[in-house]
Amino acid sequence: MDSCDLGYVYRTELPDGRVIKLPYRIALKQAAYYSAACIFHDEAPLPAVKGSHLCADCAEGLRKSVADIAESWTDLEAAMLPGGRAASSEPVSGGKELYPPLPINTDVADVRERIRSIVWCIVGQLIQDLPDRKLPADQSAGVLASWLLNWHVGYLVTHPSANHLRAVSLDLAAVAWEARGVIYRSKPVEVSVPSARCPQQVISKGPDGKTVSSPCPGEVLAVDPGDGRKVVRCSVDITHRVPADQWFYTHANRRPGRARAALAKKYLKVGK
Repeated sequence: MDSCDLGYVYRTELPDGRVIKLPYRIALKQAAYYSAACIFHDEAPLPAVKGSHLCADCAEGLRKSVADIAESWTDLEAAMLPGGRAASSEPVSGGKELYPPLPINTDVADVRERIRSIVWCIVGQLIQDLPDRKLPADQSAGVLASWLLNWHVGYLVTHPSANHLRAVSLDLAAVAWEARGVIYRSKPVEVSVPSARCPQQVISKGPDGKTVSSPCPGEVLAVDPGDGRKVVRCSVDITHRVPADQWFYTHANRRPGRARAALAKKYLKVGK
């Protein structure tokens, strides 16, 4: 992430060819010395917007990348956990007070971490350039992206450092694309298995404070998450889950003939 290469002074080329380094506010006033062409169109040069190193389309592309990140942050949070559920409120069977770690979508987690790093690098450079700016109280990546979108797109587009502007534009476009990819990937397919109840027990405390074990009230769902790892899980507690082939094998033992193959084909399209 080149956008993390923070700078205190910026390289400015004067009309006579001399190169000097100036602090942000002074460098910003040297807009007349900016390149006349957009930094992203070497083969077919396009005129840069006045006071920027970007053409109108690239400036809009930068704004849209920030907007996409701000809008996708909540969706990325929801996509982290299967079904968008946070955590079970009951301990699992045999767990007493222990709660097992929930499975998370590591692809989404990786994208969120990259977004967080890039947004903070950009904000760090902004605060360094404009130390009088006050950050929002909520400093999550989604809120900071919205803050940049609403108040500081002009700062990004007109930044005097062509290298910084290029790095920021490329980094933001890359993570915005990744975010759209993991959010709008085909959603998991869930099919209820008739007359099947979750076989797990849940542990809770009764009115007298004693530990009570009771059958889980969930139904059985056959789930194809789209990544090839088909599972059978509980409709209530996502930690109650087993690989699909294991569940169908066990369940088929209670049925005559080719029950396993029939169930698998019907609910998870196995063998088609």
